Amino acid sequence: MFDNPYFQYAGINNPKGEMPYIVNLANLNTTEAEVNLFNAQENQTAINRGLPEGVVANAEAIFEMPKAESFLSCYQTAPFIGFPSKTIFQLVQDNAPNPDIITDMFQLKEDVLLNTAKILGGGYDGNMTLTQLFVRQGRLNVSASAEGTQNLLRFIFSVTSMVNIKNRDIKEIRVENTTTYPCLDVFPLTRINTGFNNSDSSDAASYEEILATTNFSPLGIDHILIQSENIQAIATNPITLTRKDANGNRDSKEIGLSNSPYIRPNQRTIQAINEINGSTELTFTIPPETVVQLFIYAKNRMIL
Repeated sequence: MFDNPYFQYAGINNPKGEMPYIVNLANLNTTEAEVNLFNAQENQTAINRGLPEGVVANAEAIFEMPKAESFLSCYQTAPFIGFPSKTIFQLVQDNAPNPDIITDMFQLKEDVLLNTAKILGGGYDGNMTLTQLFVRQGRLNVSASAEGTQNLLRFIFSVTSMVNIKNRDIKEIRVENTTTYPCLDVFPLTRINTGFNNSDSSDAASYEEILATTNFSPLGIDHILIQSENIQAIATNPITLTRKDANGNRDSKEIGLSNSPYIRPNQRTIQAINEINGSTELTFTIPPETVVQLFIYAKNRMIL
């Protein structure tokens, strides 16, 4: 990962050779996506950490439903109650040659008719503040998001490291109810490798950890290296840096990417950011089906 000259000689403000923090963004959509990165004051508690649907941060592996599917068995329309109380939402892992492993992720406390993507996606994500459901303690350590309406839904799951799920692929999403409204919906998941690996940096962290830390304590920035096979397409769209002034007003300005003889053609640097605090927001557009990596060289180290 760090075998090009830049990582060896990026040097005057990094004499100890500290490894960068990494933010790895994967746009799984077939259309471009505008991302508002950082801004922990708003994004730390937002759905999918403020990222657009279909954009995943700092995941070694992604397990997605290739398209939205209709949960026709478990979404009750007669009576019209949606997903009924006591419905259990699960994930299935491949454990060949042994039987698959089925893990209960959460169970509904009440009927869920509307806002299904928000509520069920939050349940799979482990959001314990949702009053409609009970998150199981033994859930898999995954991040999750969902898109769609009512019973037509698409779920996306991601893991920072495959070690978190014992290196077993997640092969299916499974929904069942064995009480008043017996049902079973099962849909396959497809694995996508993003190229992100926790071992790439001794300071690897989840995006959630970066948001939580910068919301509490500002992170001084020397510079940021941005890398993507579609870097030229990224550079053609506006890149905006937004901060709050002393009066709390948001101030935005367009910034540019810089080139250097020490970096590869698929890399650029961002020199205009000297600090990431709770309100700092970096906005740019990711082309369709593209991975973007930000290597953040900090002046101080985060306490994760």
